Amino acid sequence: MDEKHESDNLNWDPVDADTFMASGMDRRGFLRFFLITAGVAFGISQLSILKMLIAPKLESQQRKEVDNTFIYSKVEDAWFSEKAGEEVHASDFKTGMGAAVLWRRSIPAIVIKLDTSQMNTEEGVDQGLVAFCSWCTHLGCIINWHIDRPEMDMLFCRCHDGIFTPYEIVSDKDDKGVIYRGGKVISGPLPRALPQIPVLIKDGKVTGVPSHLEWYEY
Repeated sequence: MDEKHESDNLNWDPVDADTFMASGMDRRGFLRFFLITAGVAFGISQLSILKMLIAPKLESQQRKEVDNTFIYSKVEDAWFSEKAGEEVHASDFKTGMGAAVLWRRSIPAIVIKLDTSQMNTEEGVDQGLVAFCSWCTHLGCIINWHIDRPEMDMLFCRCHDGIFTPYEIVSDKDDKGVIYRGGKVISGPLPRALPQIPVLIKDGKVTGVPSHLEWYEY
């Protein structure tokens, strides 16, 4: 067997300089090889440490419950506009008042205080406060209360003059076959009821109960 094949069959030890010299690698080549190997090993060790540090943080963020307190939105000339970004409190409302809010950081909604004696149910209502997702079930326009039609105690969609009533909560079914509860359709091209968000007051703050998040996926 010639010298080349003998060198191919050597069982090299990467830290044995004599072996590398015997195989024809000079000192500069050995040093370069050593530095590259050490660098790769160091990089792998740092990635492992980084993974251990980051993974618990990401897992914690995923488990963390999203704040369910309603936050005021900004609507020009509305009574609640100056409160934009603040938490909604039950004491802010008198009967008949309503406000555009944001729920769970991404879901637009409306909170209204009603005379419960005029409602067909008090399920999901707390201290007269009731809430609805404000995406219209027709084409997703934003529903309002007393903004376009201040004389009318109805939930109104300006896109196609759709009207829902907050006083009559009914069962309905969405396009996915999910059965939910919402404000009844009164008129317009609205295909189904406006999904209700159950309200719970905690320490004076108005919160939504996330028991059926699938109701708002449309």
